[in-house]
Amino acid sequence: MAHLGTPSIRPVFNFSANQDAETLRQAMKGFGTNNSKVVGVLCERSNSQRQEIARAFKVMYGKDLVDDLKSELSGDFEDLIVALMEPAAVYDAKQLHKAMAGFGTKELVLIEIMTSRTNKQIAAIRDAYKQLYGTDLEDDLIGDTSGAFQVKFALFPG
Repeated sequence: MAHLGTPSIRPVFNFSANQDAETLRQAMKGFGTNNSKVVGVLCERSNSQRQEIARAFKVMYGKDLVDDLKSELSGDFEDLIVALMEPAAVYDAKQLHKAMAGFGTKELVLIEIMTSRTNKQIAAIRDAYKQLYGTDLEDDLIGDTSGAFQVKFALFPG
């Protein structure tokens, strides 16, 4: 997991969600998918711009962009593109849950996410986590960690 600092993907100047939605529609139209066009749009837009593209796609075509991408793509490429399409808070909530699932805890994931996000981002992650899993993020963090980790997570802003 990369350390948060200067984002590697910045919002595109003169961005058009409608144009990008059209480009994606064309990339998925017909036999096969033009993966280069999918990458060219989604990997060069910020998360908030990708969310705008998904909304524009829904308005323009009456279809869910992520569902269309899932039906057109496969394997690791599908996983990557679908992850890119998730709102940041949802993605982080899923990664935190995954890090605490099963035997053992992936502490580095917990540390990376919980120490590199702003209070506002943590609040959004907390809300997404509750909506996805029906439990409180803080309770799960405290229940899954011990010692210094537990104390640190107990002190996160609520």
